[in-house]
Amino acid sequence: MEEKERSFWADFTEVWWKNRWVYIATVIDLYTRQIVGVAVSLRKGTPLTIQALYGALLHYQRPHIFHSDNGKEYDAKAFIAVLEDLGILISRSHPGCPWENGYQESFYGKFKLDLGDPNRFKILGELVAEIYRIVWVYNHTRIHSALRMPPRVFAEKHTETLKRAA
Repeated sequence: MEEKERSFWADFTEVWWKNRWVYIATVIDLYTRQIVGVAVSLRKGTPLTIQALYGALLHYQRPHIFHSDNGKEYDAKAFIAVLEDLGILISRSHPGCPWENGYQESFYGKFKLDLGDPNRFKILGELVAEIYRIVWVYNHTRIHSALRMPPRVFAEKHTETLKRAA
């Protein structure tokens, strides 16, 4: 995949903590498999997904394509306006086809295993810190099966290759 074809894939999940849902939105760079954007909230909605997107754009190059499911959070006028204003093409999974966003589904499966029981955390800040720690470990130390190395290591090698080619 070339830089100009870079795409971000997004979704969100929830965990049950202290009798309420905690929502986690993530954005994956499809090429490097890094989680490049994360947002956590007690409220589900478009602001959560926009926050995860802006988190990704703060540190990573703007993608050519943004892929998500058909959830109302990603189909909202405000979210679409952000993508259109940035000149990012919109891609969506077909309704009822979660495997079309399999990169996110796979990550969330591993994420929830690593998180374990969220109720072991006494305060929300501890849970949020653990969420970000899991993402850091996924990016920096966990060996990704397709890459055969952690996503961050792959991204750094790719950057070095591009610099040498220039």
